Amino acid sequence: MTRRIWFRAAALALALAAVIGGLVVYFSTQSVPPCLVSGTPTWHPPTGGRYAVVFPDHAACFFTLDEKQRLVGQLRLPDTNDVSTAAPNADRVALRTSSGPYTLDLRTGKLTKGGLAPFDDGTLTVTDAEHQAMYVTQPGRLGFRVIDLRTGETKQIVHFRGFTWNSRFGPNPPSHGLVLRPDRPELWVLDAPNHALHVFDVSATPRPIADVRLERTLTTPGSLTESADGRFLYVGGTGDVIDTQRRTSIATLDALQKANAVLEVDWVDGRPVFPGFPR
Repeated sequence: MTRRIWFRAAALALALAAVIGGLVVYFSTQSVPPCLVSGTPTWHPPTGGRYAVVFPDHAACFFTLDEKQRLVGQLRLPDTNDVSTAAPNADRVALRTSSGPYTLDLRTGKLTKGGLAPFDDGTLTVTDAEHQAMYVTQPGRLGFRVIDLRTGETKQIVHFRGFTWNSRFGPNPPSHGLVLRPDRPELWVLDAPNHALHVFDVSATPRPIADVRLERTLTTPGSLTESADGRFLYVGGTGDVIDTQRRTSIATLDALQKANAVLEVDWVDGRPVFPGFPR
C-alpha cells in the first residue's frame, strides 16, 4: 500500500513539473518581443530612408541609419530559425536558415519557402582591385591570407600581433568578418576569440594600425557588415555598431547580439534598394 501511494505521488510530482515547465516555456516565449525591445511597431514600408535590417530568430528588425540606429519596426518571421545569410534576390531578400532558404518581401512582409540564398561555408573573401590583392579568412586560422590576383599565389599570411587563439576552446572560424573600406585603403578583420576588431592599412603590405575592443563577448564566430557609405560596421553576435571614423563602438543593438545576418536597405520612392549589390 505504501509503495502504491509513493508511486502515485511520484507520478503526480512529475506531471506537475511538466505542466509548470511547459507554462514557463510558453509564457517566456510569449513575453519576449521578436526584436527584444517592447513596444516596437510592425514594419510598414516608408517612402524613403536608410535602414539596417537585422535577422535574429523569427524576426526582421529595422534600424534607421540616420537616427542613431533607432529601432523603428519589426516583422515576425515564425518559420525562420538560425539565419546565417541574407542577400538581395531582385527586390526581395533571400534568407538561408537552418531549415533551408526563404524569400522575404519587405514591402508586404510576406515570407515564402524557397528561393536562392547563398551558403555560408566559413571562408570569406574580399577583393582589392586597386592593389591586385584578395584577402581571405577561413576556418582554422586566426588572421588572414593575402593572395596575388595576378598569379593566384598566397603572398602573405597575416597574424594579429599580441593575440592568440586555442582552436579547442574558441569559435571556429575565428576571423569570420572581413571588410575593405570604400573610401580608404583600410581592412577591418573580426577576431571572435579575443572580442576585437583589427584594422590594417593595406595601401602596400598590410600594416596594423588599430585594435578596437567590442562591448560584449562573442560566443559564436560572429559576422561583420558594412553600411554602404562605410560609416558604420555592424558586428553580429555582439550587437556593436562601430563608427569607422572614430574607431569605437557607438551603440549596441540587442537584436544584433542574437543575429549574424544583416543587410542595408535604402527606400527610394517606396521601393527597396540594396546599395553595394549589383542590380
